Amino acid sequence: MAHSSSESVVTATVVAFLKNVPPFQFLSVAELSRLSRCMTLEFFPKDSIILSAGHPASESLYVVHKGGVKLALRSQVGKQLVLDMRSEGEIFGLLSVMSKDLARLDVTAIEDTLCYRVPADEVQRLISSNAEVANYLLRTSVTRYMDRSLHELRVQTGLMGDTERLLYSLSVGDVPGSPVLLCQQDTTIREAAQVLASSKATCVFVVNQDRVAIGIVTDRDFAEKVVAQALPLQAKVTEIMSQPVVAVESSERLFHALLAMVSRNIHHVLVTKQGIPASVLTAHDLMVLQGKSPLNVVRFIEAQTNVKDLASAQNRIVGLLPLLLREGAKASHMTRVVAEVNDRLIVKILQFAEAQLGPPPVPYCWVVLGSEGRREQTFKTDQDNALIYADCEDDAATREYFTRLAAFAQDALATCGYPPCSGNYMASNPRWRQSLSTWINYFKAWIREAELHGTEDALIFFDMRPVAGDFSLFEALAAAKRDSLKDPGLFKSVLASIAVTHRPPLGFFRNIVLERTGEHKNQLDLKMFGTGPIVNAARVFAIDAGVEPTNTSDRLSALSNAPEDDPNIFQDMQEAFEFLTLLRVECQLQQVRDGQPVSNYVSPDALTNLQRSLLKESFRTTTRAQALLEARFRTAIWSQLGR
Repeated sequence: MAHSSSESVVTATVVAFLKNVPPFQFLSVAELSRLSRCMTLEFFPKDSIILSAGHPASESLYVVHKGGVKLALRSQVGKQLVLDMRSEGEIFGLLSVMSKDLARLDVTAIEDTLCYRVPADEVQRLISSNAEVANYLLRTSVTRYMDRSLHELRVQTGLMGDTERLLYSLSVGDVPGSPVLLCQQDTTIREAAQVLASSKATCVFVVNQDRVAIGIVTDRDFAEKVVAQALPLQAKVTEIMSQPVVAVESSERLFHALLAMVSRNIHHVLVTKQGIPASVLTAHDLMVLQGKSPLNVVRFIEAQTNVKDLASAQNRIVGLLPLLLREGAKASHMTRVVAEVNDRLIVKILQFAEAQLGPPPVPYCWVVLGSEGRREQTFKTDQDNALIYADCEDDAATREYFTRLAAFAQDALATCGYPPCSGNYMASNPRWRQSLSTWINYFKAWIREAELHGTEDALIFFDMRPVAGDFSLFEALAAAKRDSLKDPGLFKSVLASIAVTHRPPLGFFRNIVLERTGEHKNQLDLKMFGTGPIVNAARVFAIDAGVEPTNTSDRLSALSNAPEDDPNIFQDMQEAFEFLTLLRVECQLQQVRDGQPVSNYVSPDALTNLQRSLLKESFRTTTRAQALLEARFRTAIWSQLGR
């Protein structure tokens, strides 16, 4: 009797589960009860192989009860193509059951996983006796493979239409650039001009005796430097060349050439093979290839003569994201392009300011902070900036000039669609508009007198990056910061304690924990609980290792001393950050399309099964990173901080 009671409880539990799982939801309770008595529950540890392509077919259909699996296809050269992920309430193994000979896919547990097994003969009976079950299985388990496989084939074989993915799939050497014109260092201006005139080129590169390019002379240089300065034609070409030469290896992706042009506002990039000049890639070449280009936006910004006209550039900048997303760009590439174009806008605004106010009384450097400083801006960002000016006597006129310059910049940025920072981290705030020596003392205090709230307030300044003005001021500050970090005291420990504040929202059974109340009920903040913890962890690891870049992907790429017990942690963090950033961009783009306010919130129900699985995997990576932070940096002060 007890056995019967126990069996009925188990059956009821299985039936309750299956009632919410397609295609079993199409069955009656009686049919589900009968089916449940044929099913068994099996446990698969993380990374265990459940099915292996080429091996005997499965004798069961699997239903994931807890955990998740990935389904992959191996190419002839051994490359693994992940076709899909399956999590709670989803099935796998149908193709294997139907084929009856060999398994077609590799199926691997991506975490500790519990699965119900439905015998193959029961699956065949359901398909033959229930049209709804048969139609569902055909539609979701067969067609989805065909669609996904065809899509991946198109991507991998370059069959995408128009210019999609070209910037990110082609190398520089794949694009037929212009022949490169070279001249020696002792070439005269007259001889260089004759070489240029006899060709259709627009530039000539000056090389040393090892054929390494040391300078470039464009057709504009002859007009602007030779004629304007009345230089003699027998003078050496080295007197009018520009340095350094911006070059990319032919094996690099086209994206790097694009980024070099945008960031330096240049028209020509030298293509090299093992350092030797091979061809020239021009802005025109990339614009023809792309159709639409970030270069066009930069050119538009450069052409404007007042803030009012410049304001329309913001829509063009935001419009780059869907363009780059459509072309298959990595998330870090998209945010870098947006940051570089935003930099050009800031430089233009400061040019307007100086034109109105006159030249600055002493050199200054305009720096950006936070996501701007990390080059990780997405659709919308507020103003996060500061100003460093050269040490001078306490001159009221100097302070007044930079007060007016910062106010001009704040108003102009607001006009261009960048709202003021709610935390007042702006150069218009006198606290963040200071001399170099004052800034050096700020960093000394933040590092040597570290405490929770002061360090939290200062975090944004450890992602500082120069944009305009005299960069030597920023370099001097960076050097002073490095000196202070040689004796950091408790700073790194306090920094690490802040970095573990927001834990990944995973429940006991690895379910995603959502907001329970309020405007964003049943949603997840992808910034606070997704990208944010990785940004914070990467910052601590980078500062500890003396890594200089501020970009999160760059920081993780530069880190090499991963612990022996988790040697892949920095690579996994980088991949998780890429995915989470891309997911944020995709969700925000959909919000824009739907006419909704742009936010960092997303409903997991709106994500695909693959996205949900990758989201959970990203959270697990963050958990590993935070555990590493605790192991390295936890000190007695954490108990005082309430950690």
